[in-house]
Amino acid sequence: MMNDIVESDDIVTSNIVIMKPKCNLRKLTLLSTAIRNENFRPKADIEDWIIKYSAHDFHVNYRMTQDTFYNLLDFLQQVSPEFCQENFVGGNTSISVKKKMLIAQWYFGKEGSMQAISDHFNVVKSSVYNILNDFMNIIISNFKTFIHWPSRQECLVIEERFKLKGGIPGVIGAIDGTHINVKAPLKQADSYTNRKLGKSMIVQAVCTEGKIFTNISVGFPGRIHDARVMVNSELYKQVSENGPSSLFYDKYHLLGDTAYPNREWLITPFKNYGNTTRRKTKFNYLHAKTRVAIECAFGLLKERWRRLLYLNKTKIENAPKVILTCCFLHNFCLVNNDTMSAILTDFKKMQTPQVVIREDYIERQQGNFKRDQLLNLLVPPNN
Repeated sequence: MMNDIVESDDIVTSNIVIMKPKCNLRKLTLLSTAIRNENFRPKADIEDWIIKYSAHDFHVNYRMTQDTFYNLLDFLQQVSPEFCQENFVGGNTSISVKKKMLIAQWYFGKEGSMQAISDHFNVVKSSVYNILNDFMNIIISNFKTFIHWPSRQECLVIEERFKLKGGIPGVIGAIDGTHINVKAPLKQADSYTNRKLGKSMIVQAVCTEGKIFTNISVGFPGRIHDARVMVNSELYKQVSENGPSSLFYDKYHLLGDTAYPNREWLITPFKNYGNTTRRKTKFNYLHAKTRVAIECAFGLLKERWRRLLYLNKTKIENAPKVILTCCFLHNFCLVNNDTMSAILTDFKKMQTPQVVIREDYIERQQGNFKRDQLLNLLVPPNN
């Protein structure tokens, strides 16, 4: 084949071809194609991958149903037409938007390396990296489309659904933090070391009864306590600067565990020092029964998008992009009624330590007063 391609006066030595200046472009293209074909990878029709998968197998491998996949495709075509274009500039065949999406879904849904993804989808490793980077940038730039604080009208619906759990009125969200295991930088290893001596990054989230996230704060090292994470989050800053009414409309509140300070807008359980009354014990039970939504949300997030089980990122600053993208995809799937309930297994949440922190006296008293009101409403004194 080399002899057919190369001019008669070209020099061929040990598979090294020295081309004379007069060799035409067509022959050079044929030669480069022949060299690329030596590194053979199996070819597959992307349409076949989507259509010929059984519904269950596609759901398991790509972590969403085929209907949700096409809904995400429509969303990407609306917000980023350039990502969906197939610009062929010569050389290898261009990568279709469907293949880009499958690569992204495979990456976030599994724990394999980029090299494994490259081999599986018949693309070079650099293309996998560029596709993932472009995909995450698009998602983050449109983050608030599917993760946003509820409006006053939406709070009415959220409150009613929470009330069905434990009867507590005024609840529009459950708040908690979870740890994402990461590859910590050597010079900052201590900062990322959590109480279980693992290296992690903390995600604080607020969710509805349906496990849909309404607020996300990410990027805090694993050594930080939940209460400190909250104080440094955008949620707390907005409450401090604009007042609780800016988010809670003078009537609503969140539920959090005892790691958080009790506030008028954040109700926590009564701490058990060995002398808790039956009324307070029952209140704590109803509180936990309602608050468990955030535990379930974190479990679903990590079980569906298994990349979050360990982020082996060389640059720790890139880890929040992966986490935020997974949270977005989590919400997108739930909005499209894609729960994976028949596929996922239970996930045990990593607990965080509970410590007493310094609180503002007035805010603490306001929180205690509101919690006592809820206690008297749910568990009357004569019970």
